[in-house]
Amino acid sequence: MSDYVYGDKFGGDKIGRDKNVQTGGSGNTFRVDNSPGVSPAELDAAVGELRAFVAQLTREGVVAADGSVTDAGAVVTAVRTRPERLRALARAVAGGASDAVLAAVQGGVATLVTALIGGT
Repeated sequence: MSDYVYGDKFGGDKIGRDKNVQTGGSGNTFRVDNSPGVSPAELDAAVGELRAFVAQLTREGVVAADGSVTDAGAVVTAVRTRPERLRALARAVAGGASDAVLAAVQGGVATLVTALIGGT
């Protein structure tokens, strides 16, 4: 079997939308990423969820009106104690859409919440 990719074939197997990533120097180890990504509806749900969460934190006084964090510890606690409020956001971040979410919801608290959800 050849070690080369010809068009959309690799060793006779159809690649299609799959992404092949070679790991390690010159080895022939490949990771196939079949992740479906995030649909527009899922992205909308995540953005809506994050906006509602930020609004709640603003009402609680943890976040300023401009979206800046006034009490980072309280934000961390809110994210960790209310994970059910952030399920759609967690799915979007896990699906690789954190940049898209942050493009729609800007501000320091949005960045902090998204980072906490993503585990970074």
